[in-house]
Amino acid sequence: MFSRRATLARQVAAILCAVALGTLLFSARVAPLLFEALPDDRSLAGRIAGRGFESAYWIALAAALVALAAAWFARSTRAKVEIVLGALMLIVAALELFWIAPAIASHGAGWPLAFASLHGVGGAMHLVIALASVILAWLLLASRPASQTIEHR
Repeated sequence: MFSRRATLARQVAAILCAVALGTLLFSARVAPLLFEALPDDRSLAGRIAGRGFESAYWIALAAALVALAAAWFARSTRAKVEIVLGALMLIVAALELFWIAPAIASHGAGWPLAFASLHGVGGAMHLVIALASVILAWLLLASRPASQTIEHR
């Protein structure tokens, strides 16, 4: 049976996943607008966009941690899937924060990938985090306690 705390933790995790998705979508939409608005200072536009992306990844990291904790302790009917998605979101957000974002900020200097390739990898990882957050939020809100599942014979 879900306790009130476990239910609250799942709801908070789902809300954080939704906030993470919102910030990811917002930052992806605002970044091109910054480069349009600041055509003469692409470096400034890139730094501002990078800060937006980093904020989104920190929120995704927090959402993944709370979702992992909620899934780990709640024993829902889909706990294994929730844990896998939470771990995926955590790993990809950490890679974005500590590998891709610094590499892009340094314009690829000293990194094995070219600057354009780093953007491509970052974009793909951005999409993975967004999809994981949507699915994870849905699972966290839709899961029922294992004790309330109905077995069909």
